[in-house]
Amino acid sequence: MMFWATVVASGIATYLMRSLPLALTLRGTAPPWLRRYLDALPIAIIAALAGAGVAVQDGQPTGGAEIGAALAVVAAAAWRRNLLLAVTLGVIAVAALRAVGL
Repeated sequence: MMFWATVVASGIATYLMRSLPLALTLRGTAPPWLRRYLDALPIAIIAALAGAGVAVQDGQPTGGAEIGAALAVVAAAAWRRNLLLAVTLGVIAVAALRAVGL
């Protein structure tokens, strides 16, 4: 029962987070501080989910390979501003780090 309650609550929260900017902008203009917040919210949610998936997979902390690859991806994305390059580097980095035993 708790599983389904969690699924339903997550669905409602996701729906509200996605529909809130649309509902606010249809009725008029939002203050600039609220617009900045709502524009950054999806990125923050994705980063939080990805960060948790990298650091703690299946309830167990991961080894250094995933965290090292994540740092390489962030550095490459900040340096080149190229998502494809960053993801490719991350895959190569995690494979190389796992090959050396991390």
